[in-house]
Amino acid sequence: MKEDIFKDYQERLNSLDENIRAVALKHARDFHLNKNCSKEEAIERGITKAEIANRKL
Repeated sequence: MKEDIFKDYQERLNSLDENIRAVALKHARDFHLNKNCSKEEAIERGITKAEIANRKL
């Protein structure tokens, strides 16, 4: 389900580490559904949040 929402951004997601990709998709889905973000904004915010969490900044 999560992957279907952002299938247009698969190329962008494929460049990410597998662990970051999974977390980024989770965050992106939450941003898109709960914060009324566009898909593009949600995916970028999700990736950013996942990378920050991974680096523990």
